[in-house]
Amino acid sequence: CLDDLTSTDSSHVLQNGLVGDGFNRWFDKSFSLIITRDGKASVNWEHAWGDGATIMHMINNVHTDYLRDSVVKGGDEMVGVERVEPVYTDSMLAHLESARKGYNAAKNGFDLVDFNFGGFGKNSIKKFGMSPDSVSQLIFQMAYWRTHGSCVGTYESGSTAAFRSGRTETIRSCTEGTTNCAIAFHHDHPATMDEITTLLKKTSAKHVSLCKEGAQGQGFDRHFFALRSLNRNQGGDELDLFQDPSWSKMSTIGLSTSTVGSPALQLYLAFGAVSPKGYGLGYLMGPESFGAAVSCYTPHDYFPTFLENLHSSARDIHAVFLGKNFKPGRNV
Repeated sequence: CLDDLTSTDSSHVLQNGLVGDGFNRWFDKSFSLIITRDGKASVNWEHAWGDGATIMHMINNVHTDYLRDSVVKGGDEMVGVERVEPVYTDSMLAHLESARKGYNAAKNGFDLVDFNFGGFGKNSIKKFGMSPDSVSQLIFQMAYWRTHGSCVGTYESGSTAAFRSGRTETIRSCTEGTTNCAIAFHHDHPATMDEITTLLKKTSAKHVSLCKEGAQGQGFDRHFFALRSLNRNQGGDELDLFQDPSWSKMSTIGLSTSTVGSPALQLYLAFGAVSPKGYGLGYLMGPESFGAAVSCYTPHDYFPTFLENLHSSARDIHAVFLGKNFKPGRNV
């Protein structure tokens, strides 16, 4: 997909790679390579056939081959190109116009922003004795708590590629520990620095355990999905479990998150939220920085506040790593 445009900033690059204007996108194909006039490249892929790790394997191979030999060698013989002028009937033009209007309506109801926090990353987190991914997820949980005053069902993609035909399992990153941290980090809360440090490390250990369980096939979301699907396919009545209010709350995903990292990437994954008022977060914790492609459906009254709270949450966690008091007016 050759786009005759020049990207204005990183948010524009992410938005164009995910949605674009729709005129030259092939969303039903396995993947589309998108290149702008100024040489920014994106890969948009259809998710049914493969996951992030699969597409990254291809991108990494292309990147490695490019580094090995970046000069594109042309042949001696020039090949002529003849422009083909298609002929459209009135009916076809009407269908195209209807599709264009529908696509623009969907596009205009979507927002995506590049969030970046420099200053800390994997290196300082590991020195503090925590898992970088657990800190990423805690930033999201704290930001949601600060924005909405509550916790929410959270999806983090965990790979089950160790199994034959394995795809993913849900890592339930919203835990009692993340909620306790979000509360303790409130600037009016009396928790001391030592107490917060203990909470952070306990929460990180729990997250690492959840990630390992998911990778080993010990999660529960895919099992419940299969159970519900089999029962429905056999014509059974909805099981009591799936009519319980707690199931409804748990299956409403307010934070949909996923990460892949590679030297071939300048930015990150980008995707839409999975609930009308939720957030999509494709993120990357680098050695010295943390960034995410944050998306929502508009209008969304809380999106600007959520972005601000992502920054304040990362800033306050970073302050703990540095041993600094981040609570104004309190000696912690």
